[in-house]
Amino acid sequence: MAGYGAALLSLFGLRRQSVALAATSGTGVVILLGGCLNLAHAITPPVLIAFTILGIVAALLLRVTAAGPETDEPIQPSSRTGTLLLCLAAILLVIRLGATVHDGQYQVSDDFNFYLAAPSKMLQLHHYAADPFSERRVMSSLGGNCFLQDLVLAALPLEDVQMADRTLGLLLLSFLTFALARELRLNPLQRALFALLVVFTPQVQFNLTFVLLPSALFFGMVYLAANRKLLIDNPALLAILLGAVTGSIASMKSTYLPHGVVFVACVAVFQGRRRGFASGSRILLLAAIGALLVMLPWMIASHSTSGTFFFPSLGAGYQYSAYGLYPAPSGASVAVILRKVVPFCLPFALMFAVEWSLGDRDEQAEAILALSATAFLASLLVGIATGGDSVRRYNYPCILPAMVLLYVVFCRRANTLSTKGTAKTRRWLILQTCSASLIVIAAISIWGNKLSNELLQIPRGLRSALLDTPIASPAVHSEYAAMQRALPHDAAALATVGNSFLLDFRAHVIDIADYPGAASLPPGWPSRQDGNALARYLLAKHLRYLIYDYASFAGFDEGVPHVLADTSRTQWIHSEAAITFRSHQQYAELARTRRHLYDDGSIYILDLADDLAHPSNVPRMANHPINP
Repeated sequence: MAGYGAALLSLFGLRRQSVALAATSGTGVVILLGGCLNLAHAITPPVLIAFTILGIVAALLLRVTAAGPETDEPIQPSSRTGTLLLCLAAILLVIRLGATVHDGQYQVSDDFNFYLAAPSKMLQLHHYAADPFSERRVMSSLGGNCFLQDLVLAALPLEDVQMADRTLGLLLLSFLTFALARELRLNPLQRALFALLVVFTPQVQFNLTFVLLPSALFFGMVYLAANRKLLIDNPALLAILLGAVTGSIASMKSTYLPHGVVFVACVAVFQGRRRGFASGSRILLLAAIGALLVMLPWMIASHSTSGTFFFPSLGAGYQYSAYGLYPAPSGASVAVILRKVVPFCLPFALMFAVEWSLGDRDEQAEAILALSATAFLASLLVGIATGGDSVRRYNYPCILPAMVLLYVVFCRRANTLSTKGTAKTRRWLILQTCSASLIVIAAISIWGNKLSNELLQIPRGLRSALLDTPIASPAVHSEYAAMQRALPHDAAALATVGNSFLLDFRAHVIDIADYPGAASLPPGWPSRQDGNALARYLLAKHLRYLIYDYASFAGFDEGVPHVLADTSRTQWIHSEAAITFRSHQQYAELARTRRHLYDDGSIYILDLADDLAHPSNVPRMANHPINP
């Protein structure tokens, strides 16, 4: 990433840049080129390895450095306390890095039946192939995250796939922490404590969707917006880079797009107030071009495979809400929004007000203010769009940097006023201490989160790395291999299985149905009809075989009534539960009437064209080796 970023910056006359600036800038280049490779169906291990080597060579030839070009900033000696804090930060960083390299345990209901399979299928088929029956395929991301994961998988096993987000994110975060502290002119002790706070504050990792790398990139956006050299010498390049990073983050997870857009809009407003309306408008226009350029190849591919250029802003695509079968995820009442979303967002509005009233008024302070405003406004928008579902998880990558930067606001103010009297100095030191304490308390609460078990991830990750723990046991691998050997080659199959990452997508055309019925080709999954109607629908889509891991989903139906009766659950959860409940009922009906080609007591394969009870009800289909 740093190599490709350095190549881009050199085109604008910027040479010998820091890793922080080059890697932040290079993210957009990497995602853009990945999108082009995806359109060309050229995502293969040799191409990806060559792609990585080219980036490394570019970084070496263009002399990317840890600190960047020399500045006129005087070098200040570090205190013993500062050195100790830096050592603690370094030790914690090394431990966290070690825990991110290899993991044999992932989130069962998300990772095992899609998020682990997505990069595997992409690498096997050489592009982000269509999965029109996978809700996550439509909704989660454009595929930029899968491309980065495949850069890892080109040389490493699937157990190491999380490195694309967690390891890479921590590495970029470490470089950005010092670059940002240097740009904001913190003293050595403040830099050391800032680094410790950044490394100590975890990002909630519920599943394999990207969190750590986007979090680092939000720090990177603040760094770009606060970069004095770019502001003075290359304002057009600055705007393009902000847009490119926004596009990169949005390509990794769709719910992050509002955060990037709001941040750029805030930067444009601040620049408009400072330099005039034309200057602010120019930033908006160039940033939009940068974002669109990065996202366009992925959007084109998304439209051909998922029915929408970008979910949900540019259409629902193949998601169930496009057919009006069930209420959309955003279908929440005002009461739910007021109860779940507003209380979560209000503290960030308060944080923005504090920074506005107590912080500095230069462009570097405005960059921090822009992120604080984003934490409030974008979190509110995302919370409303998702009907109040998972408000914290969808906003963590933005809100954690905004929270940590509150400490920097008070540091900069203290440095400005440190020579103007003891009483004022003491006041700002107290505010620094309070903000640092608040960050530590928030970090501890995140570490102890029962949902994601952040505290347990470190010892578990280190143990998995040392023992080389596999994701699935050899017995499970053998089971899936035996099942797939029984699958005919004459037509495509639909799979609802607990370990879809074990499927060989090169041997058979297999579509993944992670939440069966929640995504489907037009005119939509016949949820309101019986199993025979589902069989006719799937056969019309050239899907003759149904693979179902009924053991993994045993007992699912029992919990659905409780979920639907729970008023605290969002409409998104209610709709998904009702849709999946109905599809499993249809599967059960089909299991009684269709011929079983394979059944090992856990997984079966049904021939949907072979109706044992009423052979005339389902027309025999011709061979269709390709699923449109």
